[in-house]
Amino acid sequence: MNYRKRFLEIHEFLKPYQRIWQNEIMLLYPDPLVDYPSDWIKELSRFQDMQDNIDLEKKKVSHLLKNPELLALYERIEELSEVPKAPQLPPMPENSYTWLYIIPKKQYEIKAIAPLVNAYYHEKKIKRIIDIGGGIGLLAQTLNNQYGLKITSLDLDPILQNTGAKRHAVNAKDPSNKVSYINVKVDGRSPEFKKLLAPNSMTLGLHTCGNLANDQIKGSAECGLPLIINFGCCYHKLEHARESENISALAQSLPDKFEMSQFALTLSSRAHRKMDEKDYHLKQKVKLYRYAIHILLHDEYGQGELTALGNSSPKLYDESFGTYALEQFKRISLEPKHSKEELDDFFNHPIRQKLIKDMIAAGLIRNAFGRLLEMYILLDRVCYLEEQGYKVQLLEFFDESLSPRNLGIVAEI
Repeated sequence: MNYRKRFLEIHEFLKPYQRIWQNEIMLLYPDPLVDYPSDWIKELSRFQDMQDNIDLEKKKVSHLLKNPELLALYERIEELSEVPKAPQLPPMPENSYTWLYIIPKKQYEIKAIAPLVNAYYHEKKIKRIIDIGGGIGLLAQTLNNQYGLKITSLDLDPILQNTGAKRHAVNAKDPSNKVSYINVKVDGRSPEFKKLLAPNSMTLGLHTCGNLANDQIKGSAECGLPLIINFGCCYHKLEHARESENISALAQSLPDKFEMSQFALTLSSRAHRKMDEKDYHLKQKVKLYRYAIHILLHDEYGQGELTALGNSSPKLYDESFGTYALEQFKRISLEPKHSKEELDDFFNHPIRQKLIKDMIAAGLIRNAFGRLLEMYILLDRVCYLEEQGYKVQLLEFFDESLSPRNLGIVAEI
């Protein structure tokens, strides 16, 4: 794949839709649908079936959409989001202790990446793996026990590391080759971190949150490590480290480069977990009530800015909107001027119900851009590594329904 070309294609595709993906729909209220073609909203608002809506969320749309322009949008997003799958290698050996205290999701991820890590370790004659943000070291310990790889786990949390070290003391397959734990802040500018990156080592970061991924990538590249494997996640945390966007010279050279809002970064981090019928209906009720209360606060209480409400108990969404709204007023210390019955009437007004359901339909369109925003972030990192002289692959390692942040960067010299 020509990553520079793909990055530029995604940039050009996203550019005319910036007001859609940069803004939560309620931010544009009282004209929340102004940037959404009305025929697209009409097309999507007709879908009431749970499975149809889940398919739309996952962009399985060819059997659903009749509008040719909307279908073309979804298809182009899918085309620009495609990456090769990681190669299938012989599975990692297992024994009765391999998955002790490891949850199924983490087991699945380790099984998927461990054979490739082991293959590169020997091919590149790596002397030590530096596990970035390793926590208690579940990945590090598994690679150490099952393949005998030499690994150092870095993390800033000493409690997690102490827990991991005690765990490994009990189940280490080879007591003479145990995982080393070092309490250090992973910072690409930190001499303390960089001195741990010996020339014959590699770095491995599984789900490196926010700017931790860039710290791994930049620090490793500046030290000339022969191999870097990174999986990013929690892109919304990049909001607190703005220099972590557009790190490549290619991105920096664009006169109209994107600086993603907190809402765009959150959209890029969206997960697509499996939902049963109960989960689906709760999600729909949450959207209905959230949009309705923000409209209420704007129209009736003069709250022009979007009000942060936080998370509520799922049981609250079993109640009427009036009960829900009164509870939210308590949380934000706002004196209500409507009774429960008046609030229910506000919510159930036919014009307002149609608006809210059209906003939910618009949300399906906005959600479709999430994967492309993630691709923009990751391809920026890929281009940076290519500019540093690395041969880079962006690969799909996991089933998205089992591990939503399923794309990994493999860079080698």
